[in-house]
Amino acid sequence: MSEALFQQYVIILSVSLVVTLLFRRLRLTTIVAYMAVGAVLGPHALGLVAVPAQFSFVAEFGVVFLLFALGLEFSLKRMLAMRFAVFGVGGFQVLVCTAVFAEAVYLWGSDMATAVMIAGALALSSTAIVSRELFNNRQLHSTHGQLSIGVLLFQDLAAVVFLILVPVLGSAGENSLWSELLGAGLNTLLLLAILLAAGKWVLPLVYNEVAKSKSEEIFVLTTLVIVLLASWLTHSFHLSMPLGAFVIGMMLGESSCRYQVESDIRPFKDILLGLFFVTIGMNLELGLLADYWLRILAFTVALIVIKAGVVALLVRLLGYTARDALVVGINLAQAGEFGLALLALALVNGILPSEQASFLMIIATLSMAVSPFLIRHASALGRRLLKAADDDVQRPVVRHLHDHVIIGGFGRLGTTVAGFLDRNGIPWIAIDADIDVVEKHRRRGRNIVYGNSNNVEILSRCHLDSARLMVLTFKSLAEGKAAIERIRQRNAHIPIVVRCQDHQNYEELISLGASHVFPEVLESSLLISRQVLGLLKVEQVAIDTQVSDFLESLPAGK
Repeated sequence: MSEALFQQYVIILSVSLVVTLLFRRLRLTTIVAYMAVGAVLGPHALGLVAVPAQFSFVAEFGVVFLLFALGLEFSLKRMLAMRFAVFGVGGFQVLVCTAVFAEAVYLWGSDMATAVMIAGALALSSTAIVSRELFNNRQLHSTHGQLSIGVLLFQDLAAVVFLILVPVLGSAGENSLWSELLGAGLNTLLLLAILLAAGKWVLPLVYNEVAKSKSEEIFVLTTLVIVLLASWLTHSFHLSMPLGAFVIGMMLGESSCRYQVESDIRPFKDILLGLFFVTIGMNLELGLLADYWLRILAFTVALIVIKAGVVALLVRLLGYTARDALVVGINLAQAGEFGLALLALALVNGILPSEQASFLMIIATLSMAVSPFLIRHASALGRRLLKAADDDVQRPVVRHLHDHVIIGGFGRLGTTVAGFLDRNGIPWIAIDADIDVVEKHRRRGRNIVYGNSNNVEILSRCHLDSARLMVLTFKSLAEGKAAIERIRQRNAHIPIVVRCQDHQNYEELISLGASHVFPEVLESSLLISRQVLGLLKVEQVAIDTQVSDFLESLPAGK
């Protein structure tokens, strides 16, 4: 390495450190930070790096390690568990978005190969941005969160397919496209057979031997060598190097050493991926931003609106609520890191001209820059678009509650408990995460607000500090645990009655602070109602009478 090249590496890493820290403080994605660094240092701005191509080969290994990490996280069981969200919603989303964008790009004047590659890149969203924002906003387990993650899983698989197409489309001028596709398909099958065989029979023996050495240095070196060998083998088959890394990562993802491998490889992945996005930024022709800023802004807005609209329409047609459809559409409206990687690889393979690639990368980057803000406010935007009152989410119907009961979850149990509380003149307020349920009961005049029972702000607005009792029902154990922990942080003494689905969770919920835990059975609603009224000092005779009356009022057979 020459001294000049070494100095350029030092400058890139130093500036990247400062800018990523700044972007983190502003809660902006670091991907945009790296691209901004590249754009500023590159030949189209300060010119501190005059020849970005000298970093391209090393930077491409950022994508290699990204796909390797994706393979480690790939879970067939998870895919099957979310198969409708993954293959149903995700499959339709990628197919329809690719078709819509391909038609638009083709009419723009591009050939079909270029149109397909651009459309495929724009159809993909940012797994890193969306998953991080959903996690930070505690929305991973919501309906729209699970749908978003399911679509992203399919997009990740689609990205692997597009990686196969990149070298094929790049060399399609020499032979017919169909012959190139056939050759790539045969090469892919042969490569998969080799890598899957190695992953099943060779890698376990290698890692068992390495583990016996008890050397972290050898373990890390082994992983690096395996990833690089898989990439080299894939390249020798005239396929994209990241494909081999993904397959090997997928095989290691099922092994007992997966977490150690993931921990060891993360520093290499993050640094090299950062360098990859820096090189993308270096290739951005900033003059386009100055000359065509209005057009770029219009195209960015069009990308977000069209993609959000297509995704929302698909989700709605597949039977989900209008609110969930809109939120999923807003969540997935941006371009993604895989899309940028595909555009960069398409540029290297001669599929895209430099100016067109820069134009699209600027649009994709801007969409990613505004994405965290859109995701954080997706629910509010969805409510406004649906003309739902903002007060339904933020404020209870009764402003000054005191000595009341908070009911977390307004399903069968919640409505039963609320009925008994009404008969005894005890004030209550309910929280439910299904906007349709909330609107239905609000129309009936019931005191219910939209939100999650583990949201501190919602609990505060429901006057948790002055409440007499908390009743919790939840769909997942993680939601219940989070709710109990946050309730106890705000009110250490309030009794918490919990309905859980499995009796095996009893001791864990008690240890977290639940006062009474009832496994879900047919009679759980009545049982918990008895307990609630008893804790609220209602006479036992009155409780027995009301329960008997309730049972007599049920239809025959229930």
